[in-house]
Amino acid sequence: MSTKLLLLLGVVLGVLLLATFIPGTEHSEPEVLSQLIESGHFVLEQNEIRVLEESYTLEYHPVDGYLLNSQGAIAANGATISLGHQTQYDHDFSPVYYQLAAGTPSGTQLISAQMGQYGLSMEVRVGLSSQTAKVVDVENLAVLDNNLISQFAVLLLAIRTEALDRNFTAAIPQALLSLPARIDGPNTVTFYSGDTEYEGKQFDLYLGDTVISLVEYAGRLVGLENRSQGTIGYDLDLLPSGFALVVQEEAVVPASFIEHEISFTSDDLTLVGTLTLPIGPNSQKMPAALLIHGSGPVDRDGNAAGMQMDAYRQLAHSLADIGIASFRFDKRGVGASEGNSALASRDDLVNDVRAALATLREQPQIDSFSVVLIGHSEGAYLAPILAAEDPTIAGVALLAGAARPLDEIIRWQVETLAQQQGLEGEALEAELMKQDQYTAFVKRSQGEWADYTVTELQAEIPWVTEDLAVQLKAAPLALSWLRQHFLTEPAETIALLDCPVLIISGEKDAQVPSSEAELLRQLLEMAGNNEVAVYVLPDLNHLLRYHPEEPNLIYRHLNEPVDPRVVEVIQDWIMERFGN
Repeated sequence: MSTKLLLLLGVVLGVLLLATFIPGTEHSEPEVLSQLIESGHFVLEQNEIRVLEESYTLEYHPVDGYLLNSQGAIAANGATISLGHQTQYDHDFSPVYYQLAAGTPSGTQLISAQMGQYGLSMEVRVGLSSQTAKVVDVENLAVLDNNLISQFAVLLLAIRTEALDRNFTAAIPQALLSLPARIDGPNTVTFYSGDTEYEGKQFDLYLGDTVISLVEYAGRLVGLENRSQGTIGYDLDLLPSGFALVVQEEAVVPASFIEHEISFTSDDLTLVGTLTLPIGPNSQKMPAALLIHGSGPVDRDGNAAGMQMDAYRQLAHSLADIGIASFRFDKRGVGASEGNSALASRDDLVNDVRAALATLREQPQIDSFSVVLIGHSEGAYLAPILAAEDPTIAGVALLAGAARPLDEIIRWQVETLAQQQGLEGEALEAELMKQDQYTAFVKRSQGEWADYTVTELQAEIPWVTEDLAVQLKAAPLALSWLRQHFLTEPAETIALLDCPVLIISGEKDAQVPSSEAELLRQLLEMAGNNEVAVYVLPDLNHLLRYHPEEPNLIYRHLNEPVDPRVVEVIQDWIMERFGN
């Protein structure tokens, strides 16, 4: 059930010829000309592969303010896509209007934003379909583009001139949302282009969950880096030999635990994980926890390409602090584990968790009768399966888990997101009908996505375009995974649990409604299980972070640790099971 936020929040494809900015003139007065303030040629690289180029100019007009023009090209899925963009700002760098156009093989996408009397109106138009949203509070507002680096250059200008506060709101027209943002710095930093060393100024931009380091040299943005995304951008005109940011190493604090990498076998695949063992004088066998991942291609720490969640590593270390060992592993096809994550069914993942549990119990330091299961998100679906079939499991912790089947949870997500975007009435019902048609296809499907042609998918799901059908065939989640989850009733398994159960949900969870916690409690107590502890924590999101803003599907606060309340509740619950 996890989603991810890419650098600059995603990729929108296309091209548009935009109108040239021409200041108004009168025949009787001399023409007032614009002045070129800045220009450049940015490139963005991911894993040393160039994924974006953008040339830009920034002009200043004494009457109309600033005008940013840029043209770009994106390399995506083997295709080169062109972009055209224009943003006008007033004299204080407040956005007046924004336009981006993208031409895809199936048509043109137009994204726009316009400042008006009641705020900033945003629109995304694809063919005849249009979605809109509004930002009402426009004080200290910046528009940041999904694909364009040049707007970060304007952002630094606004910050340097104190036209924009360091805590501000970022409008993201492509996503039809706004995010709280802040910028820290500058701090002196060393960077290289080829063998040449430079000393510049580093600003750290906190945009939702994303942290982007912006590097300035001689008063201009010359480079940026997002380590969690593995992306680096730089001005090719100024730094033709590339860009490398020197990062100071943090001091290593001695740990209260040791970790070993362990390989094990599941379905003829070799999977790899980490055994975390507390350091202490007690030579007796110790209790342990098996950490079970959320959905998607995530590694043993909970991280995926483009998203550094790190929750499972943090939980493992917090358990070691109270003398509890743990085991976490890379899912099949991820990290050091063999296999193909995009073809992993739900049954495959259950088999992998069974194999991991057996491996944990085989370790000589572990008390095999004192093992708890901690499942997060999809892991909260899988953990009860093992506990129901194994009466020796000492307890189950369900973090951000659901009582209803996955198809019902996804429908709730679709409805919630549509309502946040302002859809209601017939428009909302139309979106839900599309989701219901998709769900019906998944439930009656056979095999995997590769077994269906684009034409067959379009015939099965009437509203699917050719582009969307291609995306479905390349989906990171197997069709069998979806089908097995959609056709499984988790309540039947939950009712079989007779071990202690801990339930933690977040009120700000936008992927699984917090009301699922009460449904889980009711199912367990109706089945006669009275050892149930339920915590619905305010301002907690799906990825177990403190989240004071309104709930949404854009992950935030990943640069911050797992909410200490979650850690404390889990520690206390386990201590009740095993004492000191």
